[in-house]
Amino acid sequence: MNKDEHLYDELCLSIYNTNRYFHHLYGYVLEKYDLSYLQYMSLLIIYKQNSVKLMDIGAELELSSNTLTPVIEKLVNKSWIIKVQSSQDRRVKVLKMSDQKVTTFERILYEIRIMRDNLIHQSGRPIEEVLRENQALNQVLKKMIQEKKRYEDEL
Repeated sequence: MNKDEHLYDELCLSIYNTNRYFHHLYGYVLEKYDLSYLQYMSLLIIYKQNSVKLMDIGAELELSSNTLTPVIEKLVNKSWIIKVQSSQDRRVKVLKMSDQKVTTFERILYEIRIMRDNLIHQSGRPIEEVLRENQALNQVLKKMIQEKKRYEDEL
């Protein structure tokens, strides 16, 4: 194995572990509220936009409705969100955070903000730089996936 192959394997493992570590770290906050990381991310989108359609959450998280539907149903069953008729189209349901959960969610955001600020401080790097590098890598990966998909579709 040459040096580049070895470093590439280390990069893949590092990214995999980073994802696990983030979920584990967030778990310290989210477990107290009986939320998964994906449920939290869905709630964050709803909170920021006030009301959204399922497909809006899917677009933001780059996930299919098949993946999100059970997540959203659990949040409805736990009374975190409610489904209401859209004011623009009565045939469409939008998702809103239930009024009684807003304060609780803001407490979660506060706890995560403390954790996030500590992480940024300990990393010693500007978060913008880390984010820019990560987004650039994600763009390359997405482009390669699209190319592979097009190639397979042509076969």
